[in-house]
Amino acid sequence: MGDTSFGGGWIFAFLIIAVIFGWGGGMGGNSQAATVADLNSAFAAQNAQNILLSSANNNYETAQLISNQNMQMMNQNNSNLVNAIQGFNQISSSVQGGFSNLSAQIADLGYKMENCCCSIKTMMLENRLQDAQTALLQSQTANIVNAQSQYLLSQLGTYTPAAAGVVI
Repeated sequence: MGDTSFGGGWIFAFLIIAVIFGWGGGMGGNSQAATVADLNSAFAAQNAQNILLSSANNNYETAQLISNQNMQMMNQNNSNLVNAIQGFNQISSSVQGGFSNLSAQIADLGYKMENCCCSIKTMMLENRLQDAQTALLQSQTANIVNAQSQYLLSQLGTYTPAAAGVVI
């Protein structure tokens, strides 16, 4: 600052000159000598003013330090909040991707179950058809054998064994 030990030295010098020359009356007229009490009062007032100014400067600097610290804390909190939000967004994306994959797998499982059920139903129907065709073939074979037996028996009924030389 460049001040003297009293701070604001130019005011002090002005005060000394004013006291010596009679508070603005000049050398010639109306000059009054300053008493020690007047000088002490002036020094005390100047010191009080310097103390108040110093206190105001300290208060301002303290307020600036607090303001800067608050700003740093707010910036850190904002940074932490942004990081937390980004983390939640990543988790949300992962969960959504997982559920999307799970939905696709469930749909695929449903498709496979439907195919499996259709395959089983088709196989069961084919087996029933095969059983029905086998029963039909057996029935047709039995009918053919029965018809042949009837024909043979009808032919035997006209044949007399005694005429052929067979003794009964």
